[in-house]
Amino acid sequence: MPMFDQMESSVVTKLKRPCPVWFLGSVAGLMGGIALPITLAYPCFMWLKVRKPTRYSKSWLVNWVLGVFGLALSGALIVAGVYVVIDNGIKFSFFKPT
Repeated sequence: MPMFDQMESSVVTKLKRPCPVWFLGSVAGLMGGIALPITLAYPCFMWLKVRKPTRYSKSWLVNWVLGVFGLALSGALIVAGVYVVIDNGIKFSFFKPT
């Protein structure tokens, strides 16, 4: 984040006007869906692999349910992100800010 803040401040200083939108809004949901399992699903499965709780115990079941829910949510977000990209197209304005 400091790198992007530095880039934004240098653009604002050179152009002497507000910084244009740098993020691709139509692709943000797709990127979020791809990154979501890192925070929701993988820790649950890693905990199961490392700790090896007894099968069908409370902690085993909770981690499996949360891991599968995280993967399903990620899949739904990826499908929705692809739909948005197909429906709207990718809109960006790096060189011609509005």
